[in-house]
Amino acid sequence: MTLRQQLMRGGVGSIAIKVLATGIAFGLAVVLARVLGPEGYGVYAFALSLIMLLAIPAQVGLPALVVRETAKAQAKDSWGLIRGLWRWSNLFIVVFAVLMVTVGALALWLGRDWLGEPRWQTLAVGLALVPLIALANVRGAALRGLRRVVLGQLPESILRPGLLLVTVLAAVWWSNGGALTPVGVMGLHGLAAFAAFIIGAAVLLRARPPGLRTAPPPEYQARYWRRAALPLAMLAGLQLIIAHTDIIMLGIIRSDEEVGVYRVVVQVATLVVFGLQAINQVLQPYFARLHAQGELVRLQQLVTYSARIILLLALPPVLLMAAFGGPLLDLLFGAEYRLGALALAILALGQLVNAAMGSVGLLLNMTDHERDTVKGVAIAALCNVALNVGLIPPFGLEGAAAATAITIVIWNLLLWTYVWRRLGIESSAITWRRR
Repeated sequence: MTLRQQLMRGGVGSIAIKVLATGIAFGLAVVLARVLGPEGYGVYAFALSLIMLLAIPAQVGLPALVVRETAKAQAKDSWGLIRGLWRWSNLFIVVFAVLMVTVGALALWLGRDWLGEPRWQTLAVGLALVPLIALANVRGAALRGLRRVVLGQLPESILRPGLLLVTVLAAVWWSNGGALTPVGVMGLHGLAAFAAFIIGAAVLLRARPPGLRTAPPPEYQARYWRRAALPLAMLAGLQLIIAHTDIIMLGIIRSDEEVGVYRVVVQVATLVVFGLQAINQVLQPYFARLHAQGELVRLQQLVTYSARIILLLALPPVLLMAAFGGPLLDLLFGAEYRLGALALAILALGQLVNAAMGSVGLLLNMTDHERDTVKGVAIAALCNVALNVGLIPPFGLEGAAAATAITIVIWNLLLWTYVWRRLGIESSAITWRRR
């Protein structure tokens, strides 16, 4: 089977999972937006963004490291090294997750008066998500490193949001349409995450290749792993800052209603890059393997082929959101969310650039150039904070959207340049003949 055929087989499965996950996420967003209303949904979105900020330091960059090192070790049949990597990474996750939950609890105790009761209670319940999300992401990374891409996405992309959607609908039905609070939804989210975690652990146990089932003695390269994980941890944190600064700052400066509307707009806009997100799950181990084997010609072919597929998948939703954003938000979420139409168009255009530039960050990370990714994303994160500070107070939703869209363009252009300098590879869908 050729590399392109392998990519197509994995890509079809990954895209199918992504389509299903997007459908579930959309269904969940529609239900929560209508049941909680803009204000309640804003409280939930604000709390969830802060929980995600805590979950990233708890992972200390290990998911990307586990994918890369698992793929490299499997290519060499180094099963003991894989076993040692998984054991070491899970121990680190537990230690850092406990630390971040402690930090979060202390921050809640100090900031109770400032946060207000609804936000404080929702955040307190949500702290339980931090270790569950961190451990689940490492488990999914282990499966993707073994090239079990679909299985690697199933628990977190399908089961967790799917179980949350089912339990929310059940709660609404049980209460005969009674009011569901942000605190209640966060509690249901914790239950769904725990169930998905248990199922995911069983999936990984059954998916182990024969070389791992024999329980070889674990081998450790702790010093190398720690050194490699540091820039990946910084990268993950910076990316999360970019992803959630707009929502958090909007929640600090503007009303919960605007946060709720903007959260809906962000979720809709991510449809533009669902192809990028789905195909990246497939590309991770192939990028690592081809680079480790020195096959740069095949790597360029794979990068170009995947980038063009990603761009083609991104174009239809961008056109739909730019032309019919208002009616789309009205139809799906209700008339009160229609005011996010312009913000949706702005974010969609920014995400189109993200899709067109290809898998720039992933390519650098999987070829041992993660420090360049950190440098580019750090510059973009600083720009993002400054843009949000400058644009949200006068422009609200549209200012947050513009800040995020400009940031997306900045980091993609920087990483696109670094990919060419380090690897001599053109990552974008449009091949620029640079010499």
